[in-house]
Amino acid sequence: MYVYYKKDAGRYFTRDEFIKFVERKTLKTIQKYDMFRYDDVIAVAVSGGKDSVSLLHILDKIERAFPTEIVIIHVDEGISNYSEYSYPIVAKYAKELGYKLYHVSFKELFGFTIDDVARYYFENKIEFEPCSICGEWRRWALNKLAMDANATVLATAHTLDDFAQTVLMNVLRNSLPRLSRITLKREETVEGFVPRVYPFVELYEKETALYAHLLELKHNDMPCPYAELSMRWDIRIFLYQQEDKHPGTLYNILRFHQNLINELPQRRIRLRKCRICGYPTTSSICRAHQLKNLIQSVEQKR
Repeated sequence: MYVYYKKDAGRYFTRDEFIKFVERKTLKTIQKYDMFRYDDVIAVAVSGGKDSVSLLHILDKIERAFPTEIVIIHVDEGISNYSEYSYPIVAKYAKELGYKLYHVSFKELFGFTIDDVARYYFENKIEFEPCSICGEWRRWALNKLAMDANATVLATAHTLDDFAQTVLMNVLRNSLPRLSRITLKREETVEGFVPRVYPFVELYEKETALYAHLLELKHNDMPCPYAELSMRWDIRIFLYQQEDKHPGTLYNILRFHQNLINELPQRRIRLRKCRICGYPTTSSICRAHQLKNLIQSVEQKR
């Protein structure tokens, strides 16, 4: 019995064929973009959602054949009826698989939860929607946890959908510098920053979701209550429509980005250390702490 039809390839998969396809595709992507070294300490960012749980499951299968080490990192955003369901799932997998878990919350790091941010947004006290601040804080927090774990590389479960959305967002925001800094191959080591890799970047989100479902991997399937406020959500819906009408659209966006990167002159960006936390940044204060300062200023006016 078939469980999946891959529209862009015009092929049907049985359950076992599909599971093998996802696992092999992940391995080929790791090899294609030279993501891991034989002696890496791999920090796997596990939110507790379907994508990250699937990634942890697959990397556990792949990396047991190599002398690499895996640690799990998890960030609590402080979103009611959402975040509290994730940590128990992540802790369960860490215990079952025997991996060390590094965990921290936005409240601990920045003094605020995303619920706090959302309240100020709905009160029209800040212009940034919760997702914008959540994304910046999460990037900073994951890097900190990876450094705390002495990781040499950070693996996240961003899918082809996520990558295509990011590319289009930067196009719509006329942000060529940011677009040119997005890389799929393992980045050069920068002091204070753990290089990131995306083993699921050539898989559709629906494929990683189906993988989790077929293997009955426990995950948090609650939707984030703030997701629909973001530009990313609108782009997500648009791209789903285009992919449905024109299969392969998301892959074409990935290829466009890779061709663009190859055509652009290589410019070395001068980084300095954030004077608050030491995080690599182009400004005197990193974006994460600029946003923390913004929220603090709003709090002080209350």
